[in-house]
Amino acid sequence: MIRYGLLFIPYLLAALLQGSPTASYVVAWGGSIWILGLTLSGGVTPLPGGRSLARQLFRPIGLTQLMFAGYTALTSIFHFLDLQGFFYLSYDPFRAASASELALAAEAQRYYVLAHAAFSTGVLAVMDYRQSGEWQLRTSMSQPWFMLYLAGGLFLGSMVLSWVPGLGQIQERLTTLAFVASVLSLAVSIVQGQRTLILANIGVYGVNLLQALLSGWKSEVIVAFLLLAVFLYPWYRRTMTVLAPAVLVLLFAILPTYASVFRSMNWRGEAQAERAAEVALDRVLSDDTPMAEINWSFMTGRLSEIGMFTDYIDYVPDERPYYGLTLVENGAMGIIPRAVWPGKPNMERLAMERVYEAGVVEEYSAVSAKPKFVVDAYLSGGAFGVFLGCLLYGILASLASRLAERWFGGYLLGSGLVYTALFKVFWLTNAFEFFFNTVFWSFMVMGALFVAGRMTGYLVRAPQNEPVTA
Repeated sequence: MIRYGLLFIPYLLAALLQGSPTASYVVAWGGSIWILGLTLSGGVTPLPGGRSLARQLFRPIGLTQLMFAGYTALTSIFHFLDLQGFFYLSYDPFRAASASELALAAEAQRYYVLAHAAFSTGVLAVMDYRQSGEWQLRTSMSQPWFMLYLAGGLFLGSMVLSWVPGLGQIQERLTTLAFVASVLSLAVSIVQGQRTLILANIGVYGVNLLQALLSGWKSEVIVAFLLLAVFLYPWYRRTMTVLAPAVLVLLFAILPTYASVFRSMNWRGEAQAERAAEVALDRVLSDDTPMAEINWSFMTGRLSEIGMFTDYIDYVPDERPYYGLTLVENGAMGIIPRAVWPGKPNMERLAMERVYEAGVVEEYSAVSAKPKFVVDAYLSGGAFGVFLGCLLYGILASLASRLAERWFGGYLLGSGLVYTALFKVFWLTNAFEFFFNTVFWSFMVMGALFVAGRMTGYLVRAPQNEPVTA
């Protein structure tokens, strides 16, 4: 318990310094780095099985925590620098925000570091992988070829389900599984040096990357590169340590401008996706495009949700009391399929009601600015809501990973494929109305896949005398 208490020291120190917003923010922001250092090094609880972190990055303690902390807590630094009057490295004191705005940002950051500490506690508290690999994959094909065929089968299955009303949740998860399986096949084929398979997988990867670019979503492109880098990292640590950050920096420099131009043309119906992508790339390469301003606006306003979080903190509980269990009830309603409950409320509209109430965006605006999990946890019960919500969040993530590894052959297929594909919502979170729904149906799909694997003979129980390692 004392070691778990170390995770909450930054929140307590930041709370004591709330009279000085800048100092409080810096302590809270640096606190997430402190938590990452303690958890990733095994300083609180030893990493499972005595493995290095590189061999368990796909477990919640690794990539899930890095994405959760990065998106909620660490990327807020750009917003805070903007409030201080910075534009990259240039400083203009006349652009600095008011003391009240700095205080709200510091308070939001304190909730973020509390959320990070609670999430990490939940993950570590149930991080027991002694049953990992209880069921194993049995196939005559090599693992990368099986993954490639699996990706193709899942993709075809998702296409068939897209024609069936009411199965969007399942169809979406099969599509994601197919994509992650293809990336895993590419990574393993590279490690094993299978040239024919590498070429086939590069073709599939290229198609997926092209689809991500034509979707207009920055996150889809970033995830495509990130997954491949993490899969390859255990075998090519030095190369990935240098190459992956360089590619990510390049993507963050290009994608905001690309996505801005693409969406303005394609999403408004002014041009087909291919034409919009061509124009967007031309704008990126053009000297006339104000990329510095667009990228700074993205880093300060979209890369982090802290700006919107401060609007909620300013509104609740001063002007409106905490929501209590109302948002949890909304999330529970979201689980029920509309086919079962035709009169089910519109979840998007329900989630946006509190957005309009707090004045985050105007009701006539076409922007969707649904709150994320930490914000909804705060709206439900303040600091206690953040602590309890994110503690359960971490516990759920660990349980999902453990079950995936137990049912699907251990770490690589369990956490690397099934958990990563089905429970990607743990990376960037979502509003309660959509988070509960996604997690519930991800468990259902995982259970259905296990049953299908058992019935077809692809999943068999590991021999009793075979050691199961974490």
